[in-house]
Amino acid sequence: MKETWKQLKKGAVGVSCCMLALGILTILWPDISALTVCIILGIFCIAEGIYMIVRYFKLGLAGIFFRSDLFFGICSILLGTLLLIHPYGAVMLLPMAAGFFMIIGSVVDIQVSVEMRRFQFENWGITMALGIISTMFAFLLILNPFQGATALMIYIGLSLIIWSIRNFYSIHCISKAIRMSKDDTVIEVEWHSAN
Repeated sequence: MKETWKQLKKGAVGVSCCMLALGILTILWPDISALTVCIILGIFCIAEGIYMIVRYFKLGLAGIFFRSDLFFGICSILLGTLLLIHPYGAVMLLPMAAGFFMIIGSVVDIQVSVEMRRFQFENWGITMALGIISTMFAFLLILNPFQGATALMIYIGLSLIIWSIRNFYSIHCISKAIRMSKDDTVIEVEWHSAN
């Protein structure tokens, strides 16, 4: 399990770093094409969805914290595919698409925090707080109360940065859970009959 997580961790960190970079880029240059952001977000949605599905099947004991990964992974892949197949039409729905993408990860984090609390893991409150904050940003994106494209792009960038921070902390929590879990190898027990 630990070796599997090492491989998954690299992909998760890579996607989070790219999303963080996109968020910073969007804030520094808010005039960046919404079409470009839409295409990049579509790629990230698919990557995140594949990661969640693989994590669902591969994590073993620690996977108890991610029971909904299969469902949310499929939703993320479908959203990413839609963004890539119809990018021009999706530009009009970019705030909603970005919001739903963030909600997928945020709901998973809130679920993880509940499981962490039940299993008496430390810092479950931080995970829940990050999930709730990210969810609030996501709903605001979906409602899209912003005046002008520049303000919207800056807010999308800020939301992506928050999503990245939340994801980095999730990676940290998973790593800690796996370190604390027992080795998942099967121990064969030989029973001897008493003579």
